[in-house]
Amino acid sequence: MSISIVSHSYSILAKKISSALKYFLASLLLFVLYAFFSSAHATCTLIGGNTTGSYNYTAANINSDANINFSGTISCLGGRKTPEISAYICMKTVFTGTTNTNNNVSLPYTVTATVGGVSNTNPASNVWYGPAKTVASNNIISYSVNVKVPARTGALMIYPKGTYTGTVQLFWDMQASSSTVCEGDSGGGWDSGSVTMTANYVVPSLCQLDSTSNVDFGNINDIGKTSRDYTAQGAVNTTCNNGMLYSLYLGDGNNRVAGGFRQMTNGSSQYIPYQLYQNSTYTTIWDTTGGVATVGGSGGVSKTGSGTVQSTNVYGKIPQGTAISTTPGNYSDTIVVTVTY
Repeated sequence: MSISIVSHSYSILAKKISSALKYFLASLLLFVLYAFFSSAHATCTLIGGNTTGSYNYTAANINSDANINFSGTISCLGGRKTPEISAYICMKTVFTGTTNTNNNVSLPYTVTATVGGVSNTNPASNVWYGPAKTVASNNIISYSVNVKVPARTGALMIYPKGTYTGTVQLFWDMQASSSTVCEGDSGGGWDSGSVTMTANYVVPSLCQLDSTSNVDFGNINDIGKTSRDYTAQGAVNTTCNNGMLYSLYLGDGNNRVAGGFRQMTNGSSQYIPYQLYQNSTYTTIWDTTGGVATVGGSGGVSKTGSGTVQSTNVYGKIPQGTAISTTPGNYSDTIVVTVTY
């Protein structure tokens, strides 16, 4: 009876050992299978190139096409550790077509791209292009993307100061057999992938003097003293960032200022006094009082930029009773215009 008990106990122990061994072997097999299949399902990765770019606007290029170009290379690994490709490739780009806003202004942009032999020639978002025969050097695929903010047509446009950002996602998907239809979002696997690109358009503080027009008093027929007021009007044309505060100052001219007046000369020692004003009532002199280095000086005219050309009138006056030269000729003066922002 005691032997039977011992034998029975041994039998149970053997079964327990057998079950544990089966569990261990099953776990080992699962691990081996997982390791095998995971190594066979690699993905496409970016191995070189740029994904962030910037375009800096200046006064010289603010109204030109603004292009940011991206390029690089892609490696796709299949079941082996060396790059592999499939016969055909499709691609698409996903983007909004407008940047973020600054002072309620955003910039429109278009996208064109080429990946491994297929190009999008129509700047449409989230549309698959291809298939095309895959082009690869040493099984390495090249890509290029262009992001463009087109030049505004018509008058000069200066955008509000700030950084405008557009984002583009580039997707590609190779396929072994389909040469006519893109598998698109139903594809995937080791021969597909994506990369995100960021295009930054930087607009600095910009304010420029576009042009001026003369203050022309015409013919003065009086001798020695003016018998009436002579008035004339010119203009200063500027273009500054939308929302930017700036001031326009007028210098004293090339000739000495006598009795608070600027003076025109005929090139000799003969003068005709005159004055320039900020308003049509000729009560506020337009000069450099307060200094030209500060926005808002009392001698200047302060404005807020609109992003487009702004014309500011200059009012000139030779008051009645002003002593003038008796020497006939053409009298003139040159004024320096300062734009401070």
